[in-house]
Amino acid sequence: MDEFRLVQVADIHLGAGKEHHLDNWLKVAEWIARERPALVVVNGDLIMGDPDDDADYAFARAQITRLPVPCRYLPGNHDIGDNVLSGKMEKRVNDARRARFVSHFGEERWAFEAAGWGFVGINAQLLGSNGQVAEADQWAWLEKALGSFSGRRIALFLHKPLFLDHPSEPDSDDANLRQSCIDAVSRSRLLVLCKQHGVRLISSGHKHQTRTFSLDGIYYIWAPSTACVNSPPTTLHWGAREVGFVDYRFRPDGFDHRIVGADFLFRHESYMRKYGVAGE
Repeated sequence: MDEFRLVQVADIHLGAGKEHHLDNWLKVAEWIARERPALVVVNGDLIMGDPDDDADYAFARAQITRLPVPCRYLPGNHDIGDNVLSGKMEKRVNDARRARFVSHFGEERWAFEAAGWGFVGINAQLLGSNGQVAEADQWAWLEKALGSFSGRRIALFLHKPLFLDHPSEPDSDDANLRQSCIDAVSRSRLLVLCKQHGVRLISSGHKHQTRTFSLDGIYYIWAPSTACVNSPPTTLHWGAREVGFVDYRFRPDGFDHRIVGADFLFRHESYMRKYGVAGE
């Protein structure tokens, strides 16, 4: 295969009876049905907000089934709970929440090859789990998966960005900033593996912002949310406050990407709902 077209959708936040940005998902699903990429990566925060809401899980699964192309899935903090050491949400990742996600979507990590690339997706919520067995299992699996793509370019997908300003930054004392990315110890360990095995792209979501840059031979792309943008415009942001998704085309010699959707999706502002009587 000379070219592999992959679409990444992130932070779709689908919920039963909560349709304030379902309109965007329906537009995205229509676009995907028309364009027919080879694969869609659904990169975390599939459900609205509560990782224990079975109705939201069923609703999200039914909506994603609308897509007429193969999908791969990764969990986010709203799907299985936040990171134990660096998270902010009251509900944290555990085996029961991970099992619920897998029962609905069939996987929480994956690896495959296409167009001369190795593609790897990991469960970002397990990083910094304070000793959960599942995290140790994932580290062992990840090292083996990356090693299996020796000599190929590798694209890594996970829900949360690795850092905000620089890989050397310490964990923030601000809970909002600390939960925005991977904890420093896990980040350092992950980057050692990435550089050792030739990872060229790290693609994430979570922040509901678009950001693209390169550093030390790795491209970093923050996918926007299909659902909404977060926080008032006056809040510090690292990327563009826009909605959309990422359209990738991978070839043996590299990749192209474009951010799609800002011109036809509604730029829902999630913070406004907090001021209404019926806000979440």
